[in-house]
Amino acid sequence: MSDSHRPWEAHPDIWPTKSSFFVWLRGNLRRALWEKNPIKIKFKNQKCSPPPQGLETRAKTGAYCALTGEWIGKSKLEVDHIEGNVSLKDWDDLLAFCQHLCTPIENMQLVSKEAHKIKSHAERKGISFQEALIEKQAIAITKMSVGEVKQWLIDHGVEPASNAAARREQVVGVLTRGTDNA
Repeated sequence: MSDSHRPWEAHPDIWPTKSSFFVWLRGNLRRALWEKNPIKIKFKNQKCSPPPQGLETRAKTGAYCALTGEWIGKSKLEVDHIEGNVSLKDWDDLLAFCQHLCTPIENMQLVSKEAHKIKSHAERKGISFQEALIEKQAIAITKMSVGEVKQWLIDHGVEPASNAAARREQVVGVLTRGTDNA
């Protein structure tokens, strides 16, 4: 393959690695083909409606999140690929990635921004949505100060462990038990 097909080799000052080139290409294709996709925009507009009777919200329109069932205002909704997570790490992936960005309406669903992040995390890790939700919650909790994490564990009936890794496992255990009881 010539340097023209390996821009990271021809221009290492711009893309020091092959990976950095494909990160750039992926982002630009998403912006060009997905963010302003007229079919996606039409889908979102058609699926949004006024809030259900009795729901107190400032949003004038919205829809139910396909992943959580929660009613979400339109500005906090994203169009998600039902079948997704197509990679673009090499030239051979390009056609499939572009086709993915031009997905038919049957492969679209409305989800909250937070649920979309959780679903993407689940797909990347090969875990369930619920497992990814617990991981994301555990990450947020363990980012607090050590004292706050220990207090959180005490508040949930757990004697805090002496090191961060063990406390993280304890947090995951508490969150997992919480979902088992739901």
